[in-house]
Amino acid sequence: MPPELALKAWGGRYRGQKQKWFALRFVGSDDEIAVTRPPGHQIEFEAWRWANLDELIGLIVPFKRGVYEQVVRDFAPLAKPGS
Repeated sequence: MPPELALKAWGGRYRGQKQKWFALRFVGSDDEIAVTRPPGHQIEFEAWRWANLDELIGLIVPFKRGVYEQVVRDFAPLAKPGS
């Protein structure tokens, strides 16, 4: 999180989340994905959809784009057909 936002959001007590990224290939069907109706949990998402890697950056809030640009660069070879 950018320092100016962390100061406003949490009074400077926290710096945001540490993230680890993993690339996985989903081979199931869309009806197996339950982010809008997880059993035993409150609904966190209103909707979801698949997105192509090349459109991902445009979907991200501006202050997180740098991280996602790096993820896209790192994972792009894995997203190619036949990978």
